[in-house]
Amino acid sequence: MRIIRLVLCMVSMLFAIAGCGIVPTWVSITHFLGDAVLTHETGKSSGEHGLSAITGKDCQLIRLIDFKDICMSSIEYESYLLSLNCDIYTWNIFGRVSCKKI
Repeated sequence: MRIIRLVLCMVSMLFAIAGCGIVPTWVSITHFLGDAVLTHETGKSSGEHGLSAITGKDCQLIRLIDFKDICMSSIEYESYLLSLNCDIYTWNIFGRVSCKKI
């Protein structure tokens, strides 16, 4: 069992160090184009959809900019929006929320 963990750890490190070099170019381009369409249609990338499915919460990586949790329940997200104290809310192309200036 220890050997299997060691091998999995080494393979994981290899992928982390190599980045996209291991993945064929056509796979990277296809994934990028698919993510672009998915983000345009749903506002979230495939990674964010996967993370949302795993956690059962709404996950958006853009929240890191505001030092907030990446994944929030609907109640947590509502509290976050109310904490902004906006009259009108607006979302940019990346899904980042802010107050609209009147």
